[in-house]
Amino acid sequence: MQPGFKSGERVVMQITAAGLAAEIGGSVEGNADTLITGVASVDEAKPGDVVLADADKYFAKAVNSDAACIIARSDAVSANGKCLIKTDDPAGAFVKTLAFFQIEEERPKAGIASGAVVEEGVSLGKDVAIGANCFVGRGSSLGDGCVLFPNVCVGDGVIIGKGSILYPGVTIYSRCEIGSRVRLHSGVVIGADGFGYRPSRTGLEKFPHIGIVKVGDDVEIGANSAVDRAKTGATVIGNGTKIDNLVHIAHNVKIGSHCVIVALSGIAGSVEIGNGVTMAAQTGVVDHVHIADGATVAARAGVIGNIEKGAVVSGFPARDHRSEIRVQAARQHLPEILTRLRELEKEVAELKSIDDRCSNTSKT
Repeated sequence: MQPGFKSGERVVMQITAAGLAAEIGGSVEGNADTLITGVASVDEAKPGDVVLADADKYFAKAVNSDAACIIARSDAVSANGKCLIKTDDPAGAFVKTLAFFQIEEERPKAGIASGAVVEEGVSLGKDVAIGANCFVGRGSSLGDGCVLFPNVCVGDGVIIGKGSILYPGVTIYSRCEIGSRVRLHSGVVIGADGFGYRPSRTGLEKFPHIGIVKVGDDVEIGANSAVDRAKTGATVIGNGTKIDNLVHIAHNVKIGSHCVIVALSGIAGSVEIGNGVTMAAQTGVVDHVHIADGATVAARAGVIGNIEKGAVVSGFPARDHRSEIRVQAARQHLPEILTRLRELEKEVAELKSIDDRCSNTSKT
């Protein structure tokens, strides 16, 4: 492996095929000294790039591309003299490849940067980095290795576990708890009031929300997502759960571990979501329903009732995915069905007219 070097302002990584194979757990077929300088998709590969081709249709394209090297299945056969890195788990090897070539954004240095405000009673672990213009409220605690990028606001009494990273513009309201190795991307808001009002003589009276938010370990929350504090108790995000950009999680929601919630989804108050649940983009969930372990909610589905363990649902209202597919298939034929129905109505009317004439004739 050769170290990275700077080309202008850009850091360029380079490694031989043999070196990359050792990094990702594969074996080389072809020229082991092939130099790899980047990663790309099959359709965008340039000389020096390594690509993933774990399916036959992609492998054929990769062989004829400009890519220097292909990460492929163990049973793949080289063609056109292309260098292969063969592995039993190409997708996993490609993840490691991306990690190798990833150039992390430069983080604030350990310590308190210029313009940052750290109030009284704050506990800072080892090597905590607090970027420019951050605010950390009274009595808060930041574990070892925490990183706050510039313009992060942490309220009073907040607890953040070790190794967590808060990107620019993150806001954590008072008393909320963030686990270890959590990543909160720009614009995330943790602990804003839940949305609750009741009619009164003077208008809408606001419900106080005196609970908190608890975010577990190894959680990642995408840019501009919001998790509201509970009315009482806690809104909970379980360990290992991954939340995309622009997701709203309302007060008192309980989300289990290792769930995936994709962009533009909204979860109303007091919903309970089990472990390993997947919610695709633009899904919506009404309040007080339960989604059991391992369920999958397809994109743009609207959940208005409980979902059983392992179920796959789609549509609005969300129902068994196979049933919804049949409904959608039938809907495609509605124009011709309506045409045929009108023809049948016309035929029935003509038959009825004939029958009426026959009845009148027999009476006379």
